[in-house]
Amino acid sequence: MQVRPVTTAPARAPLPTAAEAAANPALIATAPPRAPRGVGAFLGAGLLGSLLSQAAGCAREAGQPADDALYAYYVESENEAIGKAENPCGNLATTIAPMLSKALEEDGRGAFGCVAVDPPVFLSENEALNLIEQEFAKAGIKLRDCFMLTGFTRTLTDWSAPRETNGKTPWEASREERWYDHLGDGDPARPRKCEPGTWVFDFASEDGSLLVEFLSLADHDKLKDSCDSSTVHSYEFPRRAARFREELATRTNGAPVTVALFFDPLAARTTWDRVAKKCVPRPDSALSALSSEELFRMSDKDRDAILKRESLEKLREQVRFFLEWAKTEGVL
Repeated sequence: MQVRPVTTAPARAPLPTAAEAAANPALIATAPPRAPRGVGAFLGAGLLGSLLSQAAGCAREAGQPADDALYAYYVESENEAIGKAENPCGNLATTIAPMLSKALEEDGRGAFGCVAVDPPVFLSENEALNLIEQEFAKAGIKLRDCFMLTGFTRTLTDWSAPRETNGKTPWEASREERWYDHLGDGDPARPRKCEPGTWVFDFASEDGSLLVEFLSLADHDKLKDSCDSSTVHSYEFPRRAARFREELATRTNGAPVTVALFFDPLAARTTWDRVAKKCVPRPDSALSALSSEELFRMSDKDRDAILKRESLEKLREQVRFFLEWAKTEGVL
């Protein structure tokens, strides 16, 4: 037998575009089953190879296509089509609910990869959305999936334009550029460009007057204004949430809608002291009561389990803060 290279591949049925799916709902009705919540974001985060392989195996056992990237693209297109079908007009005026100040000050910051010696524990989108849905249900609020919102404006850095060095040396300019990339806030030394904003929210109330979004790892990357290709991934959910709130506030037309934003607390054993400029033990961490010897003997699995429970409780605090605010303001 002679080994020959494969030069052709079986044809794959083309997926419908979002516009085609919105115009013809039958395309969605006959499509493969939707992925569980958070699969696309979890697979896209690239956390651990072993977890990725397990998730892919479970997906295939559940009858999903083996091509995870293609399936993630399909799910995103389907959600977009559903949002357009349910909200064809978009362009709604927006009231953005306040966020828990304690969470903004203390949570949602961390790093993974490269020099990160104490990475935080990440919540999967499934875990977070299930908790949010349960807390709203306890308050007597039923949520439905997917709601596309358009009509706001994103102001981004034009990375193709040359950078104004303002007399800085090439070394100083390159260091400054890398720092802006790292923060994800764009580069003020380059021109800005505006583009239409579009977002598919995780949940909406039955009448569409309330939109709920959990900012996951994948959402964090979508909201960054950066072209950073570093091997370390830094997460600043309070910064991303603040910028997203500013962008949503540019929507001024149409019927009123209230937006509730939550984010991954990124529970960790240590925290960054911005005054001392170093990592210090986190006093409120569930691991802070343990000695160095106990922490050394603890397995990574046990450590992560403790921090996962802590992270879920911190997210619960965010949700309950919003529900209390909404009740006081008469939103719900």
